[in-house]
Amino acid sequence: MPDLSNVAAAHESLRNLTHDQVTKLLLANSQLTLTQLETLLADSIATEEKVKRTRKRLYRPIGAKITRGSYNRTLIQAQNNVIRSIYTILLLGYLGLFDTSSLQPFIELADTIESYVQETKVNKGDRNSMKLLENRLQEFIHALAQRDSFKDTL
Repeated sequence: MPDLSNVAAAHESLRNLTHDQVTKLLLANSQLTLTQLETLLADSIATEEKVKRTRKRLYRPIGAKITRGSYNRTLIQAQNNVIRSIYTILLLGYLGLFDTSSLQPFIELADTIESYVQETKVNKGDRNSMKLLENRLQEFIHALAQRDSFKDTL
């Protein structure tokens, strides 16, 4: 049985991650459902803590009482969605519709998101600066998703 304090910490971590506005924005435009994301995150945390495979489902958020079979099906669906997304990018690159220069803004966005996460940890109490940073990040994500050059290429 996993340590209950570890499970509680995992629940808190998942709650914080899934209630983050940037996570919500990215999730809404991704190939994953909230349940699939929670399952991927829970599986990752449980794997890091070397929890037995049969107990990983306990790391899902409180109130999500699911069977091992349901947990495993959701995990497989999430993993398949991630793999398909990667293959889509590879396919577009192979066909010349999405070259490495097109990926650069997305790489920069990933760095910006990492900076946002670090800034969130530092300025936890300063709601105004965090809201400003969050708004800038959301604008950047929307602008990147609406890029005319990307649409013209495809």
